[in-house]
Amino acid sequence: MTKLTCFKAYDIRGRLGEELNKDIAWRIGRAYGEYLKPKTIVLGGDV
Repeated sequence: MTKLTCFKAYDIRGRLGEELNKDIAWRIGRAYGEYLKPKTIVLGGDV
């Protein structure tokens, strides 16, 4: 199993292509939605 290094104390962040990729982002989003079943999701980002 691959060790995920993108989980920090208060957020999820990492270098694109190294610690984060499309597959990992999809899995995190899917798990979040399945577990919490929110009506609204807010997504933020920075550069």
